[in-house]
Amino acid sequence: MFLTIKTIKMNCQLCQKESDAYRGDKLSRDMRIQVESHLKTCVTCSEIYRVIAISDKVFNHEKELQANPFLATRIMTRIESPAFTMDKNIPVYVRILKPALITLSMAAAIFLGIVVGNLSRPTDMNEVLPLELALIDDAAIESVDILSNE
Repeated sequence: MFLTIKTIKMNCQLCQKESDAYRGDKLSRDMRIQVESHLKTCVTCSEIYRVIAISDKVFNHEKELQANPFLATRIMTRIESPAFTMDKNIPVYVRILKPALITLSMAAAIFLGIVVGNLSRPTDMNEVLPLELALIDDAAIESVDILSNE
């Protein structure tokens, strides 16, 4: 009983397809030998493999980085510093007076806008209403059949 190993002709496409399994040591012995021999002879595939291997090292190094344990403490200290707590040093009357003045100025601006708008409106337009607006309530009462000209 002989085991026959199917020999596959290694090309660039197959080598690049199997490169992940080669890096992860998941290839059979025969396929691993073929990939290694192809990488030794093919400059393009060996360059691609080298770039991928370097990027894997960079990614693995980034995964190993640990956060600074004192970062949260430094941030909280900075937040609690006097520069961030200036609101507490402002007198009470200023904290109340500012919103009151803003509200009062907004009310004055609205009132002034209404007054100026009424002054610019012609006075003779007050008495003239279009006929459609005068009879708008009658349209709901009347039947549609009356309005037809048959």
